[in-house]
Amino acid sequence: MTSLVLLPSQSDAFSAYQPSKNAHVDILRPPILGKKRDTLGTGKEGVRTIKLSIPARSSPPPVKDRLNVLLSAIAPLLSGGPTAQSYHHLSSTCHALVLQPHTLGPTIYSRVKEELEKSTASLAREWRGSIMAREKGWLGKLVHGWKLFEQRVLLLAAVFVYLDRVYSNSTNGIASIHDLSIATFRKYIWENDLLAEKTREEVLAWATAEREAGSPASDARPTISSVFSLSKLLSTFPSVAEPYMELVTAHYQSVSTSNLDSVEQSGMTASKYVAWVLEKVDEERERAETCLSLDVAERSMQIVRQEAGENKGDKIVRRALDEAMDNADSAALTRLYRFSVDVNVFTILSRALQDHLEARLKTIISDPANDSKMIDGTLTLKRFADQAIASLFQTPTAVVADTEKEESEKVREEKEALDKKRTERTREFELEEAIRTGFKLGMGSRQNAPAEYIAKHLDVAMRKGQGSGTEAEFNRHLDEIIALIGFTKDKDVFKAFYSTQLAKRLLLNKSASDDMERNMILKLQKEMGEEFTTGDVMMKDLQLSETLVKAYQSAQAKNPEQFKDSGNFTANVLTESAWPAYPLLKDGWNFQLTPDLQSSVDAFTSWYSTQHKNRQLSWRFQLATVTLTGRFASGRYEIGLSLFQAVVMLQYNEVDTLTFKELKDRTGIETQELIRTVQSLALGRKGTRVLLKKPPGKEVNPTDVFAWNKGFSSDRIKFKINQIQQDMSAEESRKTNEQVAVDRVSVLEATIVRIMKARKKMTLQLLIDAVVSDVVKRFPPDVKEIKKRVENLIEREFLMRAEEERGVLHYLA
Repeated sequence: MTSLVLLPSQSDAFSAYQPSKNAHVDILRPPILGKKRDTLGTGKEGVRTIKLSIPARSSPPPVKDRLNVLLSAIAPLLSGGPTAQSYHHLSSTCHALVLQPHTLGPTIYSRVKEELEKSTASLAREWRGSIMAREKGWLGKLVHGWKLFEQRVLLLAAVFVYLDRVYSNSTNGIASIHDLSIATFRKYIWENDLLAEKTREEVLAWATAEREAGSPASDARPTISSVFSLSKLLSTFPSVAEPYMELVTAHYQSVSTSNLDSVEQSGMTASKYVAWVLEKVDEERERAETCLSLDVAERSMQIVRQEAGENKGDKIVRRALDEAMDNADSAALTRLYRFSVDVNVFTILSRALQDHLEARLKTIISDPANDSKMIDGTLTLKRFADQAIASLFQTPTAVVADTEKEESEKVREEKEALDKKRTERTREFELEEAIRTGFKLGMGSRQNAPAEYIAKHLDVAMRKGQGSGTEAEFNRHLDEIIALIGFTKDKDVFKAFYSTQLAKRLLLNKSASDDMERNMILKLQKEMGEEFTTGDVMMKDLQLSETLVKAYQSAQAKNPEQFKDSGNFTANVLTESAWPAYPLLKDGWNFQLTPDLQSSVDAFTSWYSTQHKNRQLSWRFQLATVTLTGRFASGRYEIGLSLFQAVVMLQYNEVDTLTFKELKDRTGIETQELIRTVQSLALGRKGTRVLLKKPPGKEVNPTDVFAWNKGFSSDRIKFKINQIQQDMSAEESRKTNEQVAVDRVSVLEATIVRIMKARKKMTLQLLIDAVVSDVVKRFPPDVKEIKKRVENLIEREFLMRAEEERGVLHYLA
């Protein structure tokens, strides 16, 4: 407490004072001889006399009377009434009585304590009565009553300031008037059972009302805040804060369980539940920070996170993740990530992401009916997963250190920022690893098919090229495809199909760009090793073939008589070991070129033998193309055809109508291939139907008749008739997979022999482990198949079992 009037120890109030020039001159100046005395007079010659008249001081009242006056003023001061004496008089009296010789501090202090107790007891009785009468607005009365009581106590302490200074101070270990008033108010008001219970009820009712309304009660919050401020002043904050915390716990235990039941019964989405938890965490923080304390705010947030988040994490995270991923909802996924970090269920989120991707991919891949959309769906899922996870970890804005902060504070903040960055990077890595693992498990759920359809998807992409997009976008798409290849176990299957389709694109000029093909080959070599060097060989073969054709054309120009029947002919001469194994036309084929075509082939073969005497050409007609000139009544057209289509068309130079059986006899084309050929010529898109079929219909029977379409017309002078293919037909796919299986046997045997040749002696189990480690990068090895290959090699005397120990194998040189 402070005194009413504070007197300064130093002052410049008299700094401008100027004394009179004649002051005291009449006293100090000596008398002049022969002159009269001054009028002031003096008793002696040369001496002046000054007389002062000072009234006599009255004697003070007795100490007892002064004490009674002082003590009688305490009650009016606490009740807000007038006092008999002025505050200055009372303060002076208090000052006199607490000092020596009176030392009445204990007596005065006892009366102050007594009056404080009477005042608070009276206030307690009044408030108990209002509560018993069920009057409303209890918390408002409590706050108003305390503020009024505090004002009066402050006045009392100001008047009795010298009591606090001399007697009731920390040196003496006696509570000041203000501290005494706080203790008294706590005892008679706050610790009163009825008043305390009513206070807790009202506070908890306010909190419940705000939670039910979902918005702050702005009119009630100032009062609530004052109640909690009062409880802190009275050192009784836990008596209100703890019930508040218990209410928070009970509320979120109940509501979170109810909401979770709603989620399980599809009445509420899991994503909405996650958003609800995050909203309530922020709501509880804001409420407690505004009205209670930062500590309670932190504890409230932890309760919500614990009861509504962590305890329910195993039931809500997977559902929320499935919803976000299925709906491609990045915002929901961001909220779920924040939820998982806040409520300490990040590990559950990481596992849920892996399980979701595995299950989702199994659904996409397992059904053969979805094969055509398999890779598009997989890439869409991968693209969203990558982008969504990356968006969770955007680089935060750098924080500029305050130059006014102390060096230790800067170091601490930098360390915290570094620790946070490391934690975020660890979480990002875990989610990325969950994506990789989920894709590997999901794509491994079906053997061979994913690798096959990745190759087919890549084939389509390389045929289309970048289109209207940019080169960077196309390269990103290729990188996405390569990432999928990395998730497959059957990399040898992909290689087989990719090599086959690459060969077709190169031989049939179907590739959008040779540069893109080279770029893709480099990407595959970098990702999957030197096994893809065959692509380089293919490109080199085509370049050499181009040089070879130019040399052939030069020879034709020099010796036109020798090559008069050769026609306009080009050929690609390929290295057989680097290209897919294109089979010769055997079963069901008796293929016969027309004389003109045969002479072109013979001419080139003859010329080639003169250039390379030790090489022999083996023709693969199924890859050949022909450009024919068709003469119709509507005009001349240049038509691009496969060799089989061209051979069929050339039959109509002699006759106008042929049955299917007659075409087969004339051409020697295998039945199924001939069916696809005549269908493409007679049933293709409008403007390409150069043959007519009788009877109409897609089905082709041996007796069906195919006639030259004399009335054919087209808007284009040059056009191409595509051969009807099954685009890597089921039969071709089956053969490729069969060849892969054969190749795997060879790889296993070669690996076993190579390992045994290096080690000379090994147990069977160690050999199996070594083989698995060696070939797993190319395909998933089957242990039973490895054992079978070992037995086969023993029979063929590459290996032998040790006589003394049957589980040990020896290599036979």
